Amino acid sequence: MLPEKAQRKRAAYGLPADLNVFLRSTQDVQLIMAGGVNADGSLMSQTIRALLKFKGVEVKPMAEAAGYSDAYFHQVIDRTRRDATVENVIATRLGLEANRMWGRQAENVA
Repeated sequence: MLPEKAQRKRAAYGLPADLNVFLRSTQDVQLIMAGGVNADGSLMSQTIRALLKFKGVEVKPMAEAAGYSDAYFHQVIDRTRRDATVENVIATRLGLEANRMWGRQAENVA
Protein backbone atom coordinates (compact mmCIF):
# COMPACT_ATOMS: atom_id res chain seq x y z
CA MET A 1 0.00 0.00 0.00
CA LEU A 2 1.34 3.45 -0.93
CA PRO A 3 1.48 6.13 1.74
CA GLU A 4 -0.71 9.18 1.09
CA LYS A 5 1.01 12.45 0.34
CA ALA A 6 0.26 15.19 2.80
CA GLN A 7 -1.47 18.14 1.15
CA ARG A 8 0.27 21.45 1.30
CA LYS A 9 -1.17 23.91 3.75
CA ARG A 10 -3.79 26.23 2.23
CA ALA A 11 -3.67 24.41 -1.12
CA ALA A 12 -6.59 22.25 -0.02
CA TYR A 13 -8.68 25.37 0.41
CA GLY A 14 -7.61 26.96 -2.86
CA LEU A 15 -5.88 29.83 -1.08
CA PRO A 16 -2.67 31.35 -2.38
CA ALA A 17 0.56 30.42 -0.65
CA ASP A 18 0.84 33.91 0.80
CA LEU A 19 -2.35 34.39 2.76
CA ASN A 20 -1.60 38.09 3.37
CA VAL A 21 -1.91 38.83 -0.36
CA PHE A 22 -5.31 37.17 -0.41
CA LEU A 23 -6.51 39.07 2.66
CA ARG A 24 -5.35 42.41 1.24
CA SER A 25 -7.24 41.73 -2.00
CA THR A 26 -10.44 40.93 -0.10
CA GLN A 27 -10.05 44.13 1.90
CA ASP A 28 -9.73 46.04 -1.38
CA VAL A 29 -12.96 44.48 -2.64
CA GLN A 30 -14.67 45.50 0.60
CA LEU A 31 -13.45 49.07 0.08
CA ILE A 32 -14.84 49.03 -3.44
CA MET A 33 -18.21 47.80 -2.24
CA ALA A 34 -18.31 50.22 0.70
CA GLY A 35 -17.29 53.18 -1.47
CA GLY A 36 -20.39 52.99 -3.51
CA VAL A 37 -21.92 54.96 -6.29
CA ASN A 38 -23.16 58.54 -6.46
CA ALA A 39 -26.81 59.35 -7.18
CA ASP A 40 -25.99 60.02 -10.85
CA GLY A 41 -24.49 56.53 -11.23
CA SER A 42 -20.88 57.69 -11.18
CA LEU A 43 -18.28 56.11 -8.93
CA MET A 44 -17.27 57.87 -5.74
CA SER A 45 -13.64 58.96 -5.36
CA GLN A 46 -12.85 56.32 -2.73
CA THR A 47 -14.30 53.64 -5.02
CA ILE A 48 -12.03 54.76 -7.87
CA ARG A 49 -9.02 54.73 -5.54
CA ALA A 50 -9.92 51.25 -4.28
CA LEU A 51 -10.26 49.97 -7.87
CA LEU A 52 -6.89 51.45 -8.79
CA LYS A 53 -5.30 49.82 -5.76
CA PHE A 54 -7.03 46.51 -6.42
CA LYS A 55 -5.79 46.44 -10.00
CA GLY A 56 -2.28 47.47 -8.92
CA VAL A 57 -2.38 50.72 -10.86
CA GLU A 58 -0.31 53.57 -9.45
CA VAL A 59 -1.40 57.10 -10.26
CA LYS A 60 2.05 58.66 -10.70
CA PRO A 61 3.31 56.41 -13.56
CA MET A 62 -0.10 56.56 -15.24
CA ALA A 63 -0.12 60.37 -15.05
CA GLU A 64 3.46 60.68 -16.31
CA ALA A 65 2.72 58.35 -19.24
CA ALA A 66 -0.20 60.61 -20.20
CA GLY A 67 1.91 63.78 -19.81
CA TYR A 68 0.28 65.10 -16.63
CA SER A 69 1.33 65.50 -13.01
CA ASP A 70 0.10 63.00 -10.48
CA ALA A 71 -1.35 65.86 -8.40
CA TYR A 72 -3.58 66.80 -11.34
CA PHE A 73 -4.76 63.19 -11.67
CA HIS A 74 -5.59 63.14 -7.95
CA GLN A 75 -7.61 66.35 -8.37
CA VAL A 76 -9.59 64.73 -11.17
CA ILE A 77 -10.18 61.61 -9.06
CA ASP A 78 -11.31 63.82 -6.14
CA ARG A 79 -13.49 65.76 -8.62
CA THR A 80 -12.04 69.13 -7.75
CA ARG A 81 -11.20 69.39 -11.46
CA ARG A 82 -12.96 68.00 -14.53
CA ASP A 83 -10.85 66.84 -17.46
CA ALA A 84 -12.42 64.40 -19.91
CA THR A 85 -9.02 63.30 -21.24
CA VAL A 86 -7.73 62.35 -17.80
CA GLU A 87 -11.06 60.72 -16.93
CA ASN A 88 -10.82 58.63 -20.10
CA VAL A 89 -7.25 57.56 -19.29
CA ILE A 90 -8.28 56.38 -15.81
CA ALA A 91 -11.40 54.61 -17.06
CA THR A 92 -9.48 52.85 -19.82
CA ARG A 93 -6.83 51.70 -17.37
CA LEU A 94 -9.55 50.27 -15.13
CA GLY A 95 -11.39 48.72 -18.06
CA LEU A 96 -14.58 50.67 -17.39
CA GLU A 97 -16.84 52.80 -19.55
CA ALA A 98 -15.77 56.42 -18.98
CA ASN A 99 -19.21 58.03 -19.41
CA ARG A 100 -20.79 55.77 -16.83
CA MET A 101 -17.83 55.84 -14.44
CA TRP A 102 -17.70 59.63 -14.31
CA GLY A 103 -21.45 60.26 -14.57
CA ARG A 104 -21.41 61.91 -17.97
CA GLN A 105 -24.74 60.39 -18.97
CA ALA A 106 -27.69 62.59 -19.78
CA GLU A 107 -30.06 60.80 -17.39
CA ASN A 108 -29.64 59.43 -13.91
CA VAL A 109 -29.16 55.69 -13.66
CA ALA A 110 -29.50 55.26 -9.90
